[in-house]
Amino acid sequence: MNGHGNAARGDAACRDCGSWAVTADGFCERCGLRQPGADEHAEAHLVVDGRPALGAGISDPGLRRVRNEDAFALAALPDGACGVVCDGVATAPGSREAARAAAQTASAVLLDRIAAGAAPDEATREAAGRAGEAVAALADADGPGPACTFVSAVVAADRVTIAWLGDSRAYWLSAAESFPLTTDDSWAVRAVARGELTADAAWTDRRAHMLTAWMGADAGAFEAHLAAFEPDGPGLVLICSDGLWNDLPDAAALASVALGGAGGEAGPMGAARRLVRAALDAGGHDNVTVVVIEFPPPDPMREPG
Repeated sequence: MNGHGNAARGDAACRDCGSWAVTADGFCERCGLRQPGADEHAEAHLVVDGRPALGAGISDPGLRRVRNEDAFALAALPDGACGVVCDGVATAPGSREAARAAAQTASAVLLDRIAAGAAPDEATREAAGRAGEAVAALADADGPGPACTFVSAVVAADRVTIAWLGDSRAYWLSAAESFPLTTDDSWAVRAVARGELTADAAWTDRRAHMLTAWMGADAGAFEAHLAAFEPDGPGLVLICSDGLWNDLPDAAALASVALGGAGGEAGPMGAARRLVRAALDAGGHDNVTVVVIEFPPPDPMREPG
């Protein structure tokens, strides 16, 4: 007995070691892992009118964290889809609420503004700004306020528009080539850019993951980074929290996982599930959240299969 003091419930296996000795309060008697609660694992599959899936998202607490402080949002647009991933800053109070507020606010702004005819870059800039305001509004008058990182993607028929702040990332994944679409706001990236350290030295430094920009009342004046990309072939747009890329930072490795699955689940949800599974298999040290959107989006004029 591991000290949690409740009889094993036996209705679900431990998601880490596979034992059925899971107590009523959610702890595995074999390995001690706390199982995720009903609101800590989330999945969304974006399918419109029965046509091929536009995208999918999964957020999972991982294997070593008690709470899931990541959040994501996913929505269909007139000619594509948009997604947002936010990662609550663990050292700030209310980070879970910050991530959720930012993701929900940004997604709603993107959906509203693009449906009204705004250009993707204009809508993206406004969405990031409004998300930052929503996080700042959660702050108490006393003490530090909630904070989170941010990344969004608008995937249209001919263009991908990305915004980010912090170290949540976006990637382009395809059979031809794969690469990151964002650059972290972190101590390691800044040290390398200034020529103070080599990349290897910077990323092994204990300060490597310290954020240099984020959303929150104490973030000061900020403007999210904005980038656009025009793919020349089919592929996947991935946005994710650091729970994925900390263990799988290489874009080619991410592409191999996401685009693999011969005989496995196809489409964006299959890719999302393989990516999350890879993060858990690598140790699941942090909350992991992924949103995968297909490029080009399925033709709305094509009849459902």
